[in-house]
Amino acid sequence: MSINISEMIWTIICFFALLFVLKTFLFKPLLRFMDERRSRIDAGLDEAKRAQTAREEAARAAEESWEERNAEARHLISQGKLEDDLLHTQTMEEAHQQAAQAEKAAHEKVAQEESHARDAARQENRELTETLANRLLGGQEEG
Repeated sequence: MSINISEMIWTIICFFALLFVLKTFLFKPLLRFMDERRSRIDAGLDEAKRAQTAREEAARAAEESWEERNAEARHLISQGKLEDDLLHTQTMEEAHQQAAQAEKAAHEKVAQEESHARDAARQENRELTETLANRLLGGQEEG
């Protein structure tokens, strides 16, 4: 077993030539491909983060809008109830006033009718008294 120096030098030269060829035609394109892929993946991750942030902002904005609309709806409902209560109170007051006026008018009409009836009864009573007196007096004159 002897070491052949020329063979060893050619082996080392072939080894380094093979390394040079592999580095030039395999490792550099492979590393470039992997770097490009890594950059695409990073870009995709950045885009996903931006989309996630935008989605979260949109969700927050929608939630705020929803809360604003709920508050506005509650305000409108309470305002409508207050207006309804006010209208109900006014309507009831008007109805009570109209009922009081109608009752007053009815009492006045009853008082007028009663007064007319008394006047008519007095008048009739006078006429009947005169008629009766005339008959009594007229009957005595005849008899």
